[in-house]
Amino acid sequence: MTTRERFETIGGEDLYRMLALGTPMYLLDVRTATEYDERHIPGSALIPLHELEGRVQELPNGGRPIAVICEQGVRSVSACRLLAEHELAPLYNIDGGLDAWPGPVERGREADGHPAHPIAPSSFLVEHFDLLPKGLALDVAMGEGRHAIYLATRGFDVDGVDADPRAVAQARAAARKLAAPIRAIAGNVEDGTYILPLETYNVIVVFNYLHRPLFHDIRDGIVPGGVVVYQTFTVEQRRFGPPSNPAHLLRPNELREAFADWEILRYHETTGPARTTGRMRAVAGIVARKPID
Repeated sequence: MTTRERFETIGGEDLYRMLALGTPMYLLDVRTATEYDERHIPGSALIPLHELEGRVQELPNGGRPIAVICEQGVRSVSACRLLAEHELAPLYNIDGGLDAWPGPVERGREADGHPAHPIAPSSFLVEHFDLLPKGLALDVAMGEGRHAIYLATRGFDVDGVDADPRAVAQARAAARKLAAPIRAIAGNVEDGTYILPLETYNVIVVFNYLHRPLFHDIRDGIVPGGVVVYQTFTVEQRRFGPPSNPAHLLRPNELREAFADWEILRYHETTGPARTTGRMRAVAGIVARKPID
């Protein structure tokens, strides 16, 4: 990075790895709305280049890195120069643009059909990583494996299970790409095709999934001194969009009550914009340790 160019140019592979390993990143797509609707990186925000000057105030200005993406890496250079003039930093120009991106893409303004989930692990997991005892971890309803992969890159021996065989295949492919070995299993905790083994895991993580009998299975599946990290949507989510089925939404304090006799290390119920997408959401999250005695 030169003094003239107050931004760094990185490749699509570099961006993919940074996201997968939990680097906080704001993804800014500066293409047209039509191009964005055709394909875009999951979690990226759209501000076309010709609108950027008048919308700079929408971008984070607290030191969070901004990765700028266009189709082939040309418009993103202009965008980085403009943002540098407004003293936003650090800035990353993605060399080769979306054409050099090795990860999943979404279409439209909302994911269509089987969505490509965000690559980055949830900030709730990253921020509380130091509370987790090392050892064997399980990611339930792992989707395309973003949390399983993150844990594997941070020294855990990881199992991941999901009912969607296609998601499991994508998780395996992503794990190979990132040299993050995980055991990805196709199975359903709801119909008994996957049953959590007793007192096996040091850590169990669950994100954006609710099957209430799973609370009991988690309690049995974690070893004494092990930790659960669970975050999903609350009933307040119905104000903002799916999911809206009460079977998939936590009641107030329900997650805290499910682990009330454990040591609750962190707990929150919040309503606000998601850090990666800016979309409004209502979630509850808990980090709780199973008693040793």
